[in-house]
Amino acid sequence: MVALLEKLKRIALEHEEVTDTDVRESMHLALNCYFVWGQDRSRFPRSFGMFSAEGDLLIARAIREFLDAAEQSSEISRIPVGQARLDVLQAESAVTADGMLYDEFIGHRDTPLPAEPLPEHMFADGDYEE
Repeated sequence: MVALLEKLKRIALEHEEVTDTDVRESMHLALNCYFVWGQDRSRFPRSFGMFSAEGDLLIARAIREFLDAAEQSSEISRIPVGQARLDVLQAESAVTADGMLYDEFIGHRDTPLPAEPLPEHMFADGDYEE
């Protein structure tokens, strides 16, 4: 989780909207769907509310890399879906080297969101002002 936060922090250096509410909520939705509930990733979102296609691509790549690493981890694979996985995302140890907490990037929830498909708009191109 810390590696994901560090990547998001690096992306935010050039794309300050990473910590905007819409982007945080979109990242949380994706992580809830694919990590917390372990849903199939054959269809993956490409719009996270970033201001550019490049920004959305960077976010999608960072989340995919996190999910790939989680799938390959025997420790994480033993964690049941649902609340236990949400707790992993929101662990007190989920902090960047300079002290940014997980909630600055993905927000916080006391309980997982329902295991529902992601909104269709996340699978379409974003609305960019380029």
